[in-house]
Amino acid sequence: MAQSLELLLIQFLMPDNDARRQAEEQIKRLAKDPQVIPALIHHLRTAKTPNVRQLSAVLLRKKITGHWAKLSPQLRHLVKQSLIESITMEHSSHEFR
Repeated sequence: MAQSLELLLIQFLMPDNDARRQAEEQIKRLAKDPQVIPALIHHLRTAKTPNVRQLSAVLLRKKITGHWAKLSPQLRHLVKQSLIESITMEHSSHEFR
């Protein structure tokens, strides 16, 4: 899911309305699966472009509450830890610019 989601996130950010609409529909379908949460966190942390990281964060914010109860305790812990690390990484990368 992670690789196809990355392509959809990039496509979602394109100026072409048809491509964006197709990506949006596919993202909505993928977002029904709780496994979208770790995939979005992966892109939040590893995407090369800030726009993809930002879109991942926005989608994660919108979807995490609906899927939280469906995640295993281990995955919840991993999500919390990853978000804290992402915030500190993003913050420290701005300090060096």
